[in-house]
Amino acid sequence: MKIRIGPSVEGDDFFGRERELRNLADIMSDRSASVLIPGPRRIGKSSLIMEFIRQKKAEYNFIYFDLEGRQSVMELCQDLLVEVQKSYPEYASKWPAWSKSWNTVAKMIPELKVSGLIEFKTGKITAEAKEVIDKMEIIFDTLVDQNFIFVFDEFSDFLWKLKGKSIHEVQFFLEWLRRLRQHKKLRLIVSGSINIISTVEELYVADLINDLVDLEIFPLKEAEIKTFLLALLEDVKISLSDNALDFAMTRLSDGIPFFIQLFASSLRFHREGGETSYDLTEIKEIYAKITARQHKEYIDLHSRLKDYLTTDQHQAALKALAHLASDPMNFEDLWPYVESHLTEKADFHRLLKRLADENYIVQGKQEYRFVSPMLADWWRHSYEWEK
Repeated sequence: MKIRIGPSVEGDDFFGRERELRNLADIMSDRSASVLIPGPRRIGKSSLIMEFIRQKKAEYNFIYFDLEGRQSVMELCQDLLVEVQKSYPEYASKWPAWSKSWNTVAKMIPELKVSGLIEFKTGKITAEAKEVIDKMEIIFDTLVDQNFIFVFDEFSDFLWKLKGKSIHEVQFFLEWLRRLRQHKKLRLIVSGSINIISTVEELYVADLINDLVDLEIFPLKEAEIKTFLLALLEDVKISLSDNALDFAMTRLSDGIPFFIQLFASSLRFHREGGETSYDLTEIKEIYAKITARQHKEYIDLHSRLKDYLTTDQHQAALKALAHLASDPMNFEDLWPYVESHLTEKADFHRLLKRLADENYIVQGKQEYRFVSPMLADWWRHSYEWEK
């Protein structure tokens, strides 16, 4: 089992998740079902999907989209056509002549400046856009009963980008997908951070995805964390003393695969070569270096907060997280540090819920704390000044 940080994994590098794979297979065996996979970031949603695709590619025709970099519904439709044409030319050959070039379709819409599908000031679909939608649905007609499953990864991030342009576009997009599921038998696997539920609720469009079957994905349990970590280290000929392993387990107790991978990778790059064994003193020294340096993945977790928070919410979040990185705290103790940025305590409650949905923090019986001890240690070293 190879150490892989960042990209999704499958096959021999995929660990565990037998229950989730089995549940996903059971759900998709119903030819009318579509699935929503909400879960914290870095917990392994994309890897679960890619492993399911690998295992089931003989049974289904998959079209996979990572929506993180896409900016509009029009761009998504364009990429959809290209991907089907590239991966399944035998089906694309049945399409009308106009579909062979997306430029031909796009020219039908004079208002292509933003998304090309909606006139945003009124929220109404233009006549030209309706013509394109109708033509896209002709394409979907050719895929009915062909076991196609469209996979939309990072779905919630895409909805937030659409929301930044117009709530009407979010509503249109979700209504369109729902109509395709109901009338064109379009099947979806949709994944996104756990805030996807709160996102659609805030936009009053939760009813447009309530036909999707929820598939929960959980953090790894203690025994799984240990097995996974030792398998990664064994591949690079690293062993840990019992005390060193116990220490590692305290820092990886959140059970998030990404941090386990990052920890193992850091041990690999600190060794001098050949077979290596670390004791408790050595592992603590290496861990201190791990959490003190600026790692891209850590920085992304810090910087992405501003992508979906207002300026005041962002400043309040940074202050709250800086304090929580040092010690767990309750709501009332945190409030004085953020009240200059938020008008009401209710606003802070909503912000803390959002940070919990994004898997930065978790609420215990009395206090809030970081979900990941490793992330908390890094945050404390890097952003103490944000208090």
